[in-house]
Amino acid sequence: MNTVQLECYMAVAENLSFARAAEQLHITQPAVTHQINSLEAELDVKLFKRTTRTVELTAQGWVFFGYAKDILAKTAQAKNRLAGHFEDQMQPFVIGCHSPFELTLLPEVLRMLVESYPQVHPDIKMVPFQALRNLLQEETLDVMLGFGEEKEKKKTGTYVELTKAPVVCVTAPDHPLSSKSAVTFEELYEGRLVLCDPHKSPPVITEMQGKLISTRPPSRMFFCENIECALAFVKAGLGFTILPDMPLMKDSSLRYIPVKNAAPASFGLYYKTLQNNPVLRSFIHIMKEYSQPQI
Repeated sequence: MNTVQLECYMAVAENLSFARAAEQLHITQPAVTHQINSLEAELDVKLFKRTTRTVELTAQGWVFFGYAKDILAKTAQAKNRLAGHFEDQMQPFVIGCHSPFELTLLPEVLRMLVESYPQVHPDIKMVPFQALRNLLQEETLDVMLGFGEEKEKKKTGTYVELTKAPVVCVTAPDHPLSSKSAVTFEELYEGRLVLCDPHKSPPVITEMQGKLISTRPPSRMFFCENIECALAFVKAGLGFTILPDMPLMKDSSLRYIPVKNAAPASFGLYYKTLQNNPVLRSFIHIMKEYSQPQI
């Protein structure tokens, strides 16, 4: 495995196109294909699902994404250090997120962390939850954000709950449900439903979505890859969605209506070990203080 292979892999993964990857890297498309084929042969897995019209990452391709990005970053860092570009010592602190919405929690926390530890150099990895879990097990991450699930808590590492988020129905201001102060689950049986990818949703939301799917035909549902897409559909008036109520992640142009008797979603941090990591201890402490009063 070499950096040329990894650079080709990252370019294809980011563009989902061998042609655009070749343009980005200023090499021929057959050269990109050769590097990807040799990398897949070495790893003994298929990283991409290819047809004549589309390119998609496989499950193994998503898992490898975080590793490849980290290897290339460390390679560049090593080159810079050896070239004398880093006169001072810096301490990497790697945070894993799998949703852009989680990023809204971090700016103030990172500001406070770096004030306490000026040598800290934060790095944020944005990859799917399964890939984050693997990176945490390999101790490539210091900490990852996510919703709690009993089986994941045991497999992923130590879980620290930051908040319990109530489940809400999210609508546009002119939606028929928007005037309600609260809704029952049965009231959600009617109307067009906007669904989020179950792999990117907390268990309580995935379970509720599963029940609601059976109450309406496919023509009354819209399937979205992430929360951002779902909220775009809701804003367009195409339907409602259900989400955990996280005030720092709210969109002021939408209505958030509590769902009666719905179990809350636990949101928090996963980490592998606190040993010899005072920065992580401080990060957890700051996140607890910052999250509780506002969420």
